[in-house]
Amino acid sequence: MLRATAILALVAHMTLTGTIRADVPLGGFIPLVGIGMTNEFKTIEEIDLGGIPFIADPSVAPGGPLLGVGGTPYFDLALLDTGAATHILTQDAFNGFDLLGNGMRGTNIQPVGGATGIIDLEINDAGGIYASGLGDRTAAGTQLGLASSKLRGQTSVATLTAPAEWTLPNILGLPMAAQHAIAIQNSDPQIFHHQGRTVRTPQVNFHDLGSGGGGIVRRAPLKLHPGIGFIQGPQYVFNLAFDSILSGGGIAIHDDPASPSVIIDTNGNGGGLYIEIDLTHGANALQDKEVLFDTGADLTVVSQITAARLGYDPVLDTPDFVLEVEGSGGVVSGIPGFYLDELNIDTVGGSFTVHNVPIAVLDVTNPNEPGNTIDGILGMHLFTGRDLVIDADASVGQGGAGPSLYISDPVTDSRSWASPAATENWSTSGNWSTAGVPTTMWDVNVSNVSGDPQVASLTENSTVFQLAVSGDTTDAMTVDILAGTTLTTFGETKIADGGRVQLHGSGAKVDAQFINIEGGTLTGEGDIFVGSGPLTGAVRNFSGRIEPGQQIGTLNVFGDLTNLAAAAIAFDLAGTVPETDYDQINVDRFAFLAGTLEVVLSPGFSPVVGDSFELLTAVDGVVGEFDTLQLPAGFTWNVGYSANSLVLEVLHLGSPGDFNDDGNVNSADLAIWQNDFGNPYHGVKFLNWQRNYQGSAAAETQAVPEPGPLPLILLGLIFRPRLRRWR
Repeated sequence: MLRATAILALVAHMTLTGTIRADVPLGGFIPLVGIGMTNEFKTIEEIDLGGIPFIADPSVAPGGPLLGVGGTPYFDLALLDTGAATHILTQDAFNGFDLLGNGMRGTNIQPVGGATGIIDLEINDAGGIYASGLGDRTAAGTQLGLASSKLRGQTSVATLTAPAEWTLPNILGLPMAAQHAIAIQNSDPQIFHHQGRTVRTPQVNFHDLGSGGGGIVRRAPLKLHPGIGFIQGPQYVFNLAFDSILSGGGIAIHDDPASPSVIIDTNGNGGGLYIEIDLTHGANALQDKEVLFDTGADLTVVSQITAARLGYDPVLDTPDFVLEVEGSGGVVSGIPGFYLDELNIDTVGGSFTVHNVPIAVLDVTNPNEPGNTIDGILGMHLFTGRDLVIDADASVGQGGAGPSLYISDPVTDSRSWASPAATENWSTSGNWSTAGVPTTMWDVNVSNVSGDPQVASLTENSTVFQLAVSGDTTDAMTVDILAGTTLTTFGETKIADGGRVQLHGSGAKVDAQFINIEGGTLTGEGDIFVGSGPLTGAVRNFSGRIEPGQQIGTLNVFGDLTNLAAAAIAFDLAGTVPETDYDQINVDRFAFLAGTLEVVLSPGFSPVVGDSFELLTAVDGVVGEFDTLQLPAGFTWNVGYSANSLVLEVLHLGSPGDFNDDGNVNSADLAIWQNDFGNPYHGVKFLNWQRNYQGSAAAETQAVPEPGPLPLILLGLIFRPRLRRWR
């Protein structure tokens, strides 16, 4: 079976604090490309012309019309995923390319298994698939346009189409890397809007195999498994029903293939790109571990036994963080994560070593050796701010570099806030450590430098590569985003101890791949977008605060919201009218809740029995509950968790447990409770007092899922054909 792409999600039990720093972030870049398709395939009669019909051929330009409804070429976004065994199309792409109208819909299916379940994908007829980097787009917004002259791809390749429940994007998999060198250029970041979402990706260029690093000297040897599969090229199993493949006197073996195109050996085992690394944790070290190199994974993964050999016990040890796997079959939680002291990639032409590296611990099937697990997967977070070239040029003789991963030095400019003034403009050149106006290539550190509270004020739109905001030991540093202004980051926005990011009203926006709050505060009124194109990101509050409104206001989160055990969300109540009288948070995906809920009454406002406040909504669902509640005294509150909202309601005036309403909680109230627990009103009051003020779940036992997620796209792995006809 083919191993499905899955999502790993960072969730609760986070022991990370603002004092622990990593060389690499919790999450890396996501390479996206644009794809198009043609109806290019070989027939059995073309054997005399060279080539085997069911083995793909590389192509440097489309050799036939690009497919689309009514003959208009259609293009779509795809995740470039060298860990995926083959190419996968969404239902939207299947319809956009009009594969049904072009006679390319197959009838066989391929089971695709992931960490959370198995789904069936439809095998399309063989044709051509082409791709280019999104810097070569000619249009975006409603429809994606690509410069046809920039397209490269392969022909006689059989793809898969995912069912409607597939939530991932199109996947351009390993077969492309087997026939083209791939340059991933973080030095040329692409940020644009398409179909209502921000797309952010390094530019991706495709070149001839064997063309090398394009000026990058440092390289790590890649191991191609199986080597023969890369030499032969991607291949599909042609239709085995011989009575149905004769067409017009020819043998149409491209029609209705029995498998998608994959890299396999003579035994049918799947392929992958592998690389050797060294891992160190304390006195424990592993040398020359061979792990899968996967552009679709944005976090590094090790197997359980690899973790144990490094001194972590993933079963008994308390992890540094815990992860969730979200895939085709649902959600599996409890995946532990740890910090490595050091990770080294064996390279020539310069060394490559990083420290304090976050890793997930998960057993994943080895694509090259089905039935066994792989030692690990190398994630893209290691290469944030660097260019890569993947040249899987199979070695067939002497000379040349052989298959290699080329890794550049950092390509971003590190700049720090330098002004000691109380308030200064973000875009003033002299306020930075090196004079200039922030650009897309700036890796920005905004730290307090005066010893008094400081504000860097955004009065116009600005885009940077990454952003870290922090105060000193006593004084805050605030990045203030004014109404109508957007601060965009290509990668991470990090709010550390003493740091504040504040949105100032209508049209104020933070637009990032993901936001990590590690001791700092996200506050104000406006919009927060996280993710990249079809892939959703998250606002993750590890150990800081989220405070909607400056006085009263609403934060809109376009992505997931995660509040962890050491973090707090605070709301102000000044009346009963939403948005104008009390703070709200609206989330357009999931809200994963833990940690502390704080609620404060504004001066002069006193709610009455029956008043309710919808503090938080989440379109896809509210998961979990707050661990600790800090609610206004003098009232009995109910905190109601529904499928899609969090509602605070006043049940009773007076202190919790004041069942006789005399203003005191004493033995008289205990007697009433003992005698009257069956009374629905008093019973409800007690249950909510116990749950909301004691922090106990004894009154209402409920399994609370771990919150998440941090998007981590994993790999397409195993190929083990299994056929079944559509009914």
